[in-house]
Amino acid sequence: MKLINIKGYTYYIKGGTNTGVIKLDDNNVLIIDPGLGGRRPRKIMELLNENNMSIKYIINTHEHEDHYEGCSQMKEIDNNIKILSSEEAKIFIDYPHKFADCLVGGKSNNFLNSNLSRQKNNTAKIDDIIEEGNIVLNNRKFEIIKLRGHSEGSIGILTEDKVLFIGDLFIEEKLLSKFNLLLMYDVKSYLESIDKIKDIGFEYLVLGHGRKIYSKENISFIAQKHKDVINKYIDQTKELLQSPITIDNILKNIINNNNLSCNYKEYQFFRSSIISIISYLEELNQINYSIESGDLLYYSKKV
Repeated sequence: MKLINIKGYTYYIKGGTNTGVIKLDDNNVLIIDPGLGGRRPRKIMELLNENNMSIKYIINTHEHEDHYEGCSQMKEIDNNIKILSSEEAKIFIDYPHKFADCLVGGKSNNFLNSNLSRQKNNTAKIDDIIEEGNIVLNNRKFEIIKLRGHSEGSIGILTEDKVLFIGDLFIEEKLLSKFNLLLMYDVKSYLESIDKIKDIGFEYLVLGHGRKIYSKENISFIAQKHKDVINKYIDQTKELLQSPITIDNILKNIINNNNLSCNYKEYQFFRSSIISIISYLEELNQINYSIESGDLLYYSKKV
């Protein structure tokens, strides 16, 4: 594990989830997305201590456990740490079981919970909510930017050094080719957030997952790649809606036609994304539904 300088006061630590580190005054730091629990949170704190740094704030880019779960262990070690998030993310970080319940549409089960925070004694609570706009932490300025779509509470954090941390809005190209049915909460917002990136005044971009730092000059390619895969699954769903079809049969066709592999959790993620596509098409007034013999069927409106 290494502390890698990007520019000025802005660093990051590579991992399954990349963790941002921004040096404040008096050797205090803000970290962004500590990642999962286990060994990583303690190792991060040991690494920072070796560099005469101590955590004063944590910002979570969104409400998925692979980004926030380590907060609990860090708070147990140092109860003075302040944990921050958007208002929407706070709901799920404070009560992790709610994400699992929302994902399945009712009380979740152990097939899912073995992979999610209900079983992991997540005790961290959000201390303060941060809104979109400029904030100051220990005399260091940050801009908080709504980047919704992947989740309801997703935000980006732009540092004074013009380094932008975007959570899971983008994943690196290698991962995108493997996991290109993205987890989408709101398709319209996701597409708008992708377009929003080009108007933000950053120099370097840090993804939540990926081993590469992107510059402003080479971000248009990865942005277009994400729009392409989102539109790919919108188009495939619209094609399947030419005849009345259930959500689960849409998903079955999508999985088989694209050779997607998944475990129980990933299946629920895929299904959630298909439901979000259905909601997006309804917003565009392109689909309707009927209930026949106990099946809820969706279909395209005739032009």
